[in-house]
Parts: sequence; structure tokens; C-alpha cells
Amino acid sequence: MKIPQGWFVKDGKLEQHENPKYRDNEHCIKRFRNLYGCKQGAQNWWKHLSSGLKQRGFTASTTDNCLYIRNDCILVLFNDDCLIFAKSDQIIDNLIEDLRKDYLISDTGTVQDFLGIRITKDSKGRIHMIQTGLIDSIIRDTGLTDGKTRETPVDQILHPDKNGPPHIEKWNYHSIIGKLNFLAANTRPDICMAVHNCTHFCNNPTLLHEQAIKRIIRYLLLTRDKGMILMPKNDFSLDMFVDADFAGTWHKEYSHLCESVLSRTGFIITSCSCPIIWSSKLQSKNALSTTEAEYIPLSMATRQLLPLRHIMSELSNHGPIAITLRQKQPMSTFTNTFESSTPQTLIPVSLIYEDNAACIVLAETDHHKPRTKHISLKWHHFCNQVQQDFDPSVPHLRR
Repeated sequence: MKIPQGWFVKDGKLEQHENPKYRDNEHCIKRFRNLYGCKQGAQNWWKHLSSGLKQRGFTASTTDNCLYIRNDCILVLFNDDCLIFAKSDQIIDNLIEDLRKDYLISDTGTVQDFLGIRITKDSKGRIHMIQTGLIDSIIRDTGLTDGKTRETPVDQILHPDKNGPPHIEKWNYHSIIGKLNFLAANTRPDICMAVHNCTHFCNNPTLLHEQAIKRIIRYLLLTRDKGMILMPKNDFSLDMFVDADFAGTWHKEYSHLCESVLSRTGFIITSCSCPIIWSSKLQSKNALSTTEAEYIPLSMATRQLLPLRHIMSELSNHGPIAITLRQKQPMSTFTNTFESSTPQTLIPVSLIYEDNAACIVLAETDHHKPRTKHISLKWHHFCNQVQQDFDPSVPHLRR
């Protein structure tokens, strides 16, 4: 690293220069220990902590490098913050005391505030998750304290608006979008579509896009103390709900733009009947029919579902959770059931909810009609998973 300003090297030692702005450009410092803020600092810290956890019997997940599993507890990392799950407080206390031998640890007790998320549990067993602190920070940054509110976070689909008037506020558009994205991804899925609607214009926002941000914040003013309410069931279900809005961005004034006819994908993945992953984003290619517009999200969402199924398998095989298979339910008109399990791996049946009949037929067949043969091969990823799970000839899979 460079010699700090105001210091220089004399006879192999650092000494302070009489000029506080002096720069010693002839020498440098070689570090022998990790230093916070360095480019490789986070990686070195993760390696150090990971080796210590493995010495204590933890196994790193092959799907998520920040998930560590032991037969009596589970540990989740987020930089230098962690959550420990176990069936008794004694197991957690013993682990913390053991870690204190090698690490400087601060025990903050039960989960109440984690990464700015207030987590509480009421007498009925419902889990409440809110981020009032982050909402207040967004309101302070924008100065929208006049008390005006909105009952919905969005009222129109945004477009480039290249000839529109420029934005007038002094607050940083990128910074507000970043905070709103974090809020939407953790406790406020109700603003997910509205925030994503504004993220496309970070490079050149106009007054129209700025007003859209203000509407989201005025909606948050009205719902400041609202958040997620989870009521988990003890069935270890892992289900997925998928939908699409065909050419939902179309507008006659912008019909000459390719992105004006993109379809929007929306999906929610639930575990124990509680939402854990959700998304609302535009598709990367133009769909030519409602069938194609619905088929693409199935592939996109399945790429999120399959790793979670592997994590659930790891928790069952190496962790303290005993997962019981849920019985296969009768297939309804708008619901398909897909099961993928081996004798050594217990994974619950995953129900995938899709409301387009043509899309369901396309997902279950390997004979594509001339009108659907144009669909890109990468979107057949979902179809391949369905055929594997239902094909009795595939080894280690049960129909």
C-alpha cells in the first residue's frame, strides 16, 4: 500500500514529516495481515471465518456459500453479521462461546433487528417484518415531509421520455433507487413493480421519472408501519406462483421503440406457505403470443426454485430439520405438480401455479407445434425439468 500522506520512510522505519501534505512516492508498505477496506479484505475474512466454522463441524452449502449446516444448528452469514438457528438456546450459547476463542463476537440476543429489519413475533405465532428506519431515511433524503400521501405506488408505465423536462430535485436518483430496491426485496413486495418501473432510467431520469419516485415515497408515507406478516405452516412446502403481462409496456406514443412491447414477468416462491422470493421485471425478448409470454417466466422462475430445492435437501440430510414429504395433490385445471426426489434425498413436492392452459401443455410435451417452434431453446429449461421429473426412465428420479 502507499505511504500515508505526511509520513515517509527513514532507515527502514516510518516517521512523520514536518509537512503534513508530504508524499513519499519512493517507498511502499507490504501488509502481513488483513486490513478492512482492501479489495481482497472481504474474501480473506470469509476464508478465515469459513475455516473456523468447518473446524467446528459445519458443512458449507454447495448452493449458497454463506449457509453453513451442522446436525444441531444452522448458521447464515451476511458479511460480518450472522444468524444462528437451533432447537435450543443452549446449543447457540455453546457455539458462541466456542467461536469467542478465535473471533471477537458481539451477541445481540434474539432476532429483533437484523440488517435494518425489525423482526417480531406476536402471541399468535405470526412473524412481523418491517423497515421503518429505511423508509424514514428515504423520506429524509427526498424531503417529502409535507404529509401528502398516495394509496397506490404506481399509476402508469414509464417510458424513456427523452424530450421531457429534466428532473428538478437535488437528491440522488441512484441512491434512492438503491434504497427502494433493498426495501422491495426484503419486506415490501407491494412496491416491487413500481420500483422496477423506475430503475430503467437511472442514467438519464427526467421529471416524469422523478415524479414516479415521489409517488412511491408518498405511498410509503401512508404505509410506513406496514411490512411482511408471515404465518408459517409446518409442512415444509416449497411452491411457486407465476404470471405474465403480455406486452404490458405498450403505448401508442412509443410504439416505434422495441422495448415498448416487452412483457412483464412476475413470480413468488413460498416456503411453509410464506413468501421468500419474489420478482417483477421485464422480459429480455419480445414475446409473440400470450403462450410464449407465460412460458418464459416458467423458465426464469424455475432457475430460482431449483437451487432452493437443493438447499432444502441439504438441510434435511446434514441439518437439524426433518422434512416430511407432502402427499401429491390432485392436478387441477390451473395447477401442475412436479416431484423430484431420490431414496436418499427428501424434498417436498413443489406445486407450480400457472393460469395459461396452452403454456401448461407446452411445458408437458416434447412435440412442439409449428407456431411454437420459434421459442428460444434457453426457455425450454423448464420443460426439460418437467420431462425429467415425469420420465420413469431417468435414473434416480421417481414419477
